[in-house]
Amino acid sequence: MTGDLSDLVDPDLRQRFLHPVAGMGPVWRGPWSGDVDEVTPAGGPVLRRYRPAGAAPDGPVALFVHGGGFTAGTLEQFDPQCIRYAQQAHSTVVSVGYRLAPAHPFPAAVDDCDAAWTWLRDTGIDAAALIGSSAGAAIAAGLALRLRDRADPLRPRLLLLHAPVLDDRHDTASSHQITDLRTWHRAASQAAWRAYLGALEDIPAQAAPARAADLTGLPPTCLVVGELEPNRDETLQFAARLAAAGVRTELHLYPGAYHGFDIKDPDSAPGRASLDAQAAALARALSAGKEPA
Repeated sequence: MTGDLSDLVDPDLRQRFLHPVAGMGPVWRGPWSGDVDEVTPAGGPVLRRYRPAGAAPDGPVALFVHGGGFTAGTLEQFDPQCIRYAQQAHSTVVSVGYRLAPAHPFPAAVDDCDAAWTWLRDTGIDAAALIGSSAGAAIAAGLALRLRDRADPLRPRLLLLHAPVLDDRHDTASSHQITDLRTWHRAASQAAWRAYLGALEDIPAQAAPARAADLTGLPPTCLVVGELEPNRDETLQFAARLAAAGVRTELHLYPGAYHGFDIKDPDSAPGRASLDAQAAALARALSAGKEPA
């Protein structure tokens, strides 16, 4: 990545951001023999469904929240990532076309994902996993907190946080260390959070999950992060707090890896290891039976 990405509101800079980060390249290079379709629940966002061949039509699904710094990203750009999850977990993945900041700051994205979750629940679909990638991890974790707080009758059996962006405060060591413009860096992260939070002064945990005072009651959580990510330390801290709160926690930290390393370079050794670890965690959750809320 080249150039200054500190102002993601600028259309030209946003377009440059879209290509290296949100597009990132293929994460699935094998054959895809499944179906892809879209549905728009009444009053809700567009949902794109990926059902691999042989997957049960009434089987469990994973809800996917894409990345893009809260301000960018389309359903099409994340086809490869969703296909990888669906193909390796042998289950349906549903991706949410949520509204983007700065035109739609928090809570619009969480509301849209909540609407998608509610539609799955009300139509009798077993939404077994909730996946969030990069900024989408903040939205997914915010939704998980919301589902817990309202004692929703359907809660995920897995919260999968890939390269998670969770804390708007940028006060960790890694958030100061990673400033290289060739990857996701401090200035871009600060701009993304400004766009997402808008005029909010009292930042709620559903917006920035690292601010949550209490993490008890969250679903089992798998976190994946690279050593050279500005969000590394907030991920490690969040994982430690989850474990201390009694949440079953799985953490994968990859030395020498940058933000989105497994999507940009899926055939590298750490890329394969990361994608396989995520697929394994997802497959376990999707194959497990429903648990009472």
